[in-house]
Amino acid sequence: GRTLVVTALLAGGLLVTGCGTQQAGSAAILGDSRITEQQLNTQVREVLLAQRKPADAADQVLTSKTLGRMITTELANTLAEQNGVVVTQGEIDEQLVQYDAQLGDRAAVLQAFAEQDIAPSQIESVVRLNLQAQALGIKLDPQGSAESQGQAVFDAVNALSDDLEVTASPRFGTWDSTSLSIGPALDDLSAPPALAQ
Repeated sequence: GRTLVVTALLAGGLLVTGCGTQQAGSAAILGDSRITEQQLNTQVREVLLAQRKPADAADQVLTSKTLGRMITTELANTLAEQNGVVVTQGEIDEQLVQYDAQLGDRAAVLQAFAEQDIAPSQIESVVRLNLQAQALGIKLDPQGSAESQGQAVFDAVNALSDDLEVTASPRFGTWDSTSLSIGPALDDLSAPPALAQ
């Protein structure tokens, strides 16, 4: 069966910290906050390291997937704040212990996440995202099934994305709030060169 529980909100992401006075360009803009290219590049490098690939082996697919997850995580954090949903470190630790039990040990858990393009340093925030989504689902649709709760969270994140007018830098593609992911840039060729083997 499915060993790692991943919600309808994708496989999560990393908390975006305030970027201070970084001069790097913006990879994405979410209302008043932004994700810098430097933050994105750092996350992509961490994933490549976890996968034992060279630091310069990033391709458009990995970069877009990582940025999409970062945007989704930022949106989910905002939605959780708006709804008074708090996920504690204890809850995150407990979930990780459950993953350890399911997969055998922490090394197997790290490996499973690496295969989903998630670095060890990003796992806690992925788990937080999943727990936030579960709690938000119960809050937004108290009587609903797990599926309808998941849909309620997805719809709420989608609406928040539209409210904040989320945009991605054309260098990385186009943010699609309906799928919570980065698609090819609108003026791009249909097949990115990264896919040509």
